[in-house]
Amino acid sequence: MRALSVTILLLFTASTVAADTYIIYGTVKYPNNTVVQYEEIEVQCEPHAYDCTKFSGEGGMSDFAGGYRIELPIEDQDEGVSIQLVVRGETFEHQITLHDEIQDGSDYYAMLNISLEQEPPISPISTGLLCGTLFFILVFANVLVRTGRQLMTPEGRQRFQGRSPMPITTCPTCNGKIRRHLLVRHLIVEHGIPVDKAGAMAGLQFSDERKDLDT
Repeated sequence: MRALSVTILLLFTASTVAADTYIIYGTVKYPNNTVVQYEEIEVQCEPHAYDCTKFSGEGGMSDFAGGYRIELPIEDQDEGVSIQLVVRGETFEHQITLHDEIQDGSDYYAMLNISLEQEPPISPISTGLLCGTLFFILVFANVLVRTGRQLMTPEGRQRFQGRSPMPITTCPTCNGKIRRHLLVRHLIVEHGIPVDKAGAMAGLQFSDERKDLDT
């Protein structure tokens, strides 16, 4: 009885070691030859394809270079079974063929390069660069417009040349235009206003103008 148990165990171990593996490998690319990175490749079956159900749900993931590898445990009766590889919603048919594939011991290798029909998605980095570029273009255009408007006036041209134009104010007595730093003198000389009163009138005028600018 013990010898029979040992024989059965040896037969089971031998059958486990002798199990065959069908390896599908290749690369996944977009139409522009860009590799598809880190995408799931899943094995699915057509409806009522009962000989395929043992492989359903198996799969792998593409690497940085777009390469992938899927390992399926197979038996001799799996010859000719059709499976589907699904990548990003696109389906690719493959038929298991043991006689025409490269064999290494108990492993069979089938190369299947996949080319998707859909265009590659825009990466977040590209989107960020595009938004940043548009932002700087808008800022640059705004600076050009503001600079052009300033150069259209004498005061703006003076500021562009590094010279600050003398501010102009209005005389509170005659409503004439005069440079701000000459207002006190104008009130004293032209209108005969005492010095202290002219200074107070000029200060009040400057304060009112500052309020108008703030509003």
